[in-house]
Amino acid sequence: MLDTPNFFWDAEPTLHPLYAAVREYLEIKPRIQVLNERCRVFLDLAEILSDSIADTKMTRITWIIIILIVLSILVTCSEVFLRFGILSTQKGKPDPAAIATAAAAVQRLASGSFTEL
Repeated sequence: MLDTPNFFWDAEPTLHPLYAAVREYLEIKPRIQVLNERCRVFLDLAEILSDSIADTKMTRITWIIIILIVLSILVTCSEVFLRFGILSTQKGKPDPAAIATAAAAVQRLASGSFTEL
């Protein structure tokens, strides 16, 4: 837009001063500078908005990850406490599997088959 078209150089060299006068009269160069400045402002605004949206999404994703980590820790801790609770309640009671194994061993001893122990 700011360059002189080849038509004025090649075909009609006498029209070049007229083209320059019209460009000067219509103030093409200052208008283009104003438009370029406005475009830069809009591009800066779009970049700021894009960064803001990306930051909001990353903040949300970060909080989701933090919540999931805390939830995982809570589940693990509750599992550990439940296992300790089950073990402490079974401490005073005999284990049914151990009783069955001991009874089978006593029957084998009573039958005289010592090799199966």
